[in-house]
Amino acid sequence: MPKTIATTPSWYWPDGVPRVLGIPPVSITEATVIRPAVLGPDRPALLRETGSVGAAELVGMVGTVAAGLAPEGPGSEPGDGREDGPDAVVACAGSSSGGVLAVLGALASGRPVVLVPPGDVGSAMAGSADGKGGGPGPGPGRPLALGDAEGVVALAGVGIPALDVESLLAGPPPAGAPITDRGTAAGGLRAPSVRLAGRSGPVRHSPRSLLAGALAMATFVAPGPGETWLTTSSPCTWDGLCSALGALWAGATLAVTRPGDAMVEAFERHQPTWTWTSLALAADGWAGGGRKRRRGAGTGRFVLATVDGPFDPDECRGVGSGAGAEVLTVFGMAETGPMLAAHPSWHIDESVGIPVPNMHVVPADPDTGEPVDAMWELLDRAMLSVWSPSLAVDGFDPGPGRPAGRRFVTGVLAASDPNGMLYLVDE
Repeated sequence: MPKTIATTPSWYWPDGVPRVLGIPPVSITEATVIRPAVLGPDRPALLRETGSVGAAELVGMVGTVAAGLAPEGPGSEPGDGREDGPDAVVACAGSSSGGVLAVLGALASGRPVVLVPPGDVGSAMAGSADGKGGGPGPGPGRPLALGDAEGVVALAGVGIPALDVESLLAGPPPAGAPITDRGTAAGGLRAPSVRLAGRSGPVRHSPRSLLAGALAMATFVAPGPGETWLTTSSPCTWDGLCSALGALWAGATLAVTRPGDAMVEAFERHQPTWTWTSLALAADGWAGGGRKRRRGAGTGRFVLATVDGPFDPDECRGVGSGAGAEVLTVFGMAETGPMLAAHPSWHIDESVGIPVPNMHVVPADPDTGEPVDAMWELLDRAMLSVWSPSLAVDGFDPGPGRPAGRRFVTGVLAASDPNGMLYLVDE
């Protein structure tokens, strides 16, 4: 039995949800774009302003974007994988379907990818070009950049020209196969890195670690094929990328919208089963006023509300009342992917939930970061430390707060009740 099962702090576990998942040795593109198209080519996969995009059509669109990013020259391949060289692709996009296509195309290109939300362009692109700063800076050999309309404008504001994904899609389709799938996570084959903004700086993921986080969350809540999944997060953030990849992998129909009034309008128009947004944005959209509904118990609609630390459960109740949906909190970080989440079958407003599949949660001493040899239920509080295949591939050197063994110490304190439900607490 894997160690994860023995130490997960919960005697409660949802029926039908595996605690341990195998991560298929395939690329993100294969798992989230090509495979769903084989299983249901005509199924709506992505909702666009111009109409729905079928799963098979999505394959062609991603291939078109990837072809526009292909290295120049006959038979040329991506280089050494450096994120600071001309080999890399910077994808900058807001909450839009075009942003999802830009990111999927970048991931399918086989190049190293740097994901930058439009609001973070200034700080992300001002770092040194040594692969350790905030991001690749402008100058000779700077990476190729693309984005949606918002991302192109943001990059232009710091002097970086970028391809607009819509212009790539308007061009001629690529010759030959729709996708040259170089970006693979299979053992022994090249797996280019993907860089995201973390809490204390950039973090580097492999395609496998990103896929692990998306599959864990999608397996935990189990959206059904054909159900609509609405997200307000940029696909250039950890939560937006996890949300989009998980929905596509599960065969759900992905809709992307901006937060605020646009989110509420899209929620009414699409009637999604699942809505992924932050608790703060959900509270701004629903709890502040407008039509009030009976709280959504039994409606079959869920708001997956991300939190980054201790939260006010009254906000969850307010969102549930305003949206007519059950509110399920999700806690995660760019360094780890989703860690803890409430489950549709049973949850408590005050609790953030239980570990998602593959997430091995270990109590740690707040002062040293060293693991505590005691069950969560016997501790007043402890620091969350985790191991999972969804962890970023770097940043785990031994030292204060970073013990060896690829265990990540989050810096967040938690407590457990007798059911194994975890609660985020103030330091």
